[in-house]
Amino acid sequence: MELKADFFGDREKAQVECSGCGRMAWVVNPMLATLRQEPTKKKINSVTSEIGTDGRRLHLPENVEISLRALEGKEGGTVYAVPKPRMTIGRGNADIVVDDPMISRIHCALEVSDEGIRLLDLGSTNGTLVGEHPIESADLSSGSTFRAGEHLFQLVVSPKKT
Repeated sequence: MELKADFFGDREKAQVECSGCGRMAWVVNPMLATLRQEPTKKKINSVTSEIGTDGRRLHLPENVEISLRALEGKEGGTVYAVPKPRMTIGRGNADIVVDDPMISRIHCALEVSDEGIRLLDLGSTNGTLVGEHPIESADLSSGSTFRAGEHLFQLVVSPKKT
């Protein structure tokens, strides 16, 4: 639908009928107003670097190095070190920041403990997949892959170089 130049007059916004579905929608006059979108304020459980979401004691093993390799997506080829026992992955406000609009600001987390490495989805909008299956949590081992947004990540666990 194309609007005429004088459609708004001196109004900041006006309501119009969608020609496709017939629903009413607000249209903002770009000459008088800036479209403002309220940020999403999602509360996530806070976790110290010592205790995981399920109560496990988190810590990095002394004899191995852990990293994530981006296999697909804009960040493909990038290797991210995992220097602490809980690392968040997201579009912003995360330990590993990934340029991907399909990834939530704080999308998922890796937690490292004596029991192994666990991947947790943190209530992301588009989910975290292991294989083709959405997960809330999944145990990973070296070589395991998971998908967040357009990115495919591989967990790499290797002996520490002495």
